[in-house]
Amino acid sequence: MRDYDFNIIDVVKEGYRGINGVKTQFLVAFSIYVLIAILVQIVLGLIFPQGTDEAPNLLNQQIAGILSYPVLMPIMAGIMMMAIRYSKGENVDYRSIFNYFYMTGKLALAGIIIYLFTAIGMVLLILPGIYLAIAYIFTIPLIIDKDMEVWEAMEFSRKMVTKHWFKVAGVVVLLTIIMFISAIPFGIGLIWTIPLMFFTLYGLVYRIIFDE
Repeated sequence: MRDYDFNIIDVVKEGYRGINGVKTQFLVAFSIYVLIAILVQIVLGLIFPQGTDEAPNLLNQQIAGILSYPVLMPIMAGIMMMAIRYSKGENVDYRSIFNYFYMTGKLALAGIIIYLFTAIGMVLLILPGIYLAIAYIFTIPLIIDKDMEVWEAMEFSRKMVTKHWFKVAGVVVLLTIIMFISAIPFGIGLIWTIPLMFFTLYGLVYRIIFDE
């Protein structure tokens, strides 16, 4: 496996420059995802009551979360692929987020396995869970973009990210901080930071690691 490298600040700056002209497409796509996620959770909440704030039903919450994956993972994968395709110079359209339901089985299975592994890692001293959450971050686009099987994509993502795990984690942390700050003034800044997050992670970092 080849090596790679990048500068955290430089890649985020490049991401900011790169989203000019496509912010609306990413915002509409993400808004659709959030709306569908809310509707799915409402429906699953009726079947699996979530409990109250004082007495939450944690088991039902976990079940509902996992059962949402067949609907939500293909849409999230679609947003990731928008970023990858745009970084390759292709035109993107928010409606393309619905193009990957034919891979629902693989994508949902990957999401569930990653969730379980990460949750177990969090229980085991937290650090293993944090490591896996970052290491598996590119599993979903690898399944689609490189036509990989679930475990193959998980391991390829983990091995490649591990080469510069702290830099990849640094990008995630920096983008998270930027998004948090941007949400403070009535969420107005999210107009820039939501597209920035997807394009930087999947349009730039993903391609630096797996394509260049």
